[in-house]
Amino acid sequence: YLTEKTGSAMVLSMASLVGFLPYAILGPAIGVLVDRHDRKKIMIGADLIIAAAGAVLAIVAFCMELPVWMIMIVLFIRSIGTAFHTPALNAVTPLLVPEEQLTKCAGYSQSLQSISYIVSPAVAALLYSVWDLNAIIAIDVLGAVIASITVAIVRIPKLGNQVQSLEPNFIREMKEGVVVLRQNKGLFALLLLGTLYTFVYMPINALFPLISMEHFNGTPVHISITEISFAFGMLAGGLL
Repeated sequence: YLTEKTGSAMVLSMASLVGFLPYAILGPAIGVLVDRHDRKKIMIGADLIIAAAGAVLAIVAFCMELPVWMIMIVLFIRSIGTAFHTPALNAVTPLLVPEEQLTKCAGYSQSLQSISYIVSPAVAALLYSVWDLNAIIAIDVLGAVIASITVAIVRIPKLGNQVQSLEPNFIREMKEGVVVLRQNKGLFALLLLGTLYTFVYMPINALFPLISMEHFNGTPVHISITEISFAFGMLAGGLL
């Protein structure tokens, strides 16, 4: 939508930054908070915030042409919601999955995520060509609501009162995390590679739609093909 509306590399880059930086900057501090509070409530709250932001966007899109600044605000809110949801989900997984199954669970999770990345662009290209944008956004809102209901139904072990009563010390606990990373050379190397990959890939990813449509005179279908090709690589990595 932003590519068709603006055709601007600057707008796409800003949208990518707005959707990523809050998660990247606030993530470590939010992780400390997640360790002290009910992860179930955090995940439900994050999903509902994302759903509310999407609902506002869908209503505005139904009434008028979406302004770019409003899309930026919603991307920012979604990024904050993801920054709370992701560490809470990662912290809950070991509580639900037996220790000997954690590696297999991580592989399955990565594979399912990759499959969704393969299916989603294809479906998105089809829907974008036949539906209004507000209807497509409504699907995203519905997904967030269903996710909240699913988490509410699942029984998740709660933290002990002693852990919840501890006052969070952001600097100290972040330093402890850095120490653990430095002690585990493999984990530190993996994190470093992931960070470098993100710095290299994110700018390219932000401009995929513009490159496909403006430089190669493509359509939303061609954008989907690009995204699907990348997702197949992720799927192969998860299976390996």
